[in-house]
Amino acid sequence: MHRPQEHHWSAVKRILRYLQGSITYGLHIKPSQQLLIMGFCDLDWGSDPDDRKSTIGYCVYLVPNLVSWSSRKQVVVSRSSTGAEYRGLAAVAADILWLQNLLRELCVPVALPRIYCDNLGVVHLAANPIMHSRTKHFELDLHFVRDKVLSRELVVVHLPAEFQVVDILTKVDSNPQFIIFRSNLKVASTSTMSLKGGVKETCQVDS
Repeated sequence: MHRPQEHHWSAVKRILRYLQGSITYGLHIKPSQQLLIMGFCDLDWGSDPDDRKSTIGYCVYLVPNLVSWSSRKQVVVSRSSTGAEYRGLAAVAADILWLQNLLRELCVPVALPRIYCDNLGVVHLAANPIMHSRTKHFELDLHFVRDKVLSRELVVVHLPAEFQVVDILTKVDSNPQFIIFRSNLKVASTSTMSLKGGVKETCQVDS
């Protein structure tokens, strides 16, 4: 903001063009007989060229509907991609546990929540009880997630990067991949929806 350059102005114009082109899009919510909580988390490590801070993103489904999401830049520079992504895992775990407790208070049964992450190091740390010297800078997040995994309150599952829907919140994807991820996030154009007799089924979330 204090020293804007030409590439910053180009980025702003690109954001405005995207907003203009997606002004008729909205979140598609539909009823379901099955309630399953699923979370996806991802990281774009050191993605900001100005300060090299990482961008963390996550989304939470109450299948088949998207109910929570976040995309934000970390406040500190992380020297470890695993440590940075583990913080994102802890954030989505806290969000899922809040939703799980809310459903319990409403006496709504739900299956064991799953969190999908494309970082194998993060998945192994969540299940491995052995501490390492390199994990001391995110030790609180490590214990928080590990305790929830051991108590069977949630499970962390590896997911290949090409299926990581939350990439759309952290990285620049190709146009075909962007459209697929946007559809999986339950974002649809109002032109594809029918107001007569409800909303037309247009999007699917892969489990």
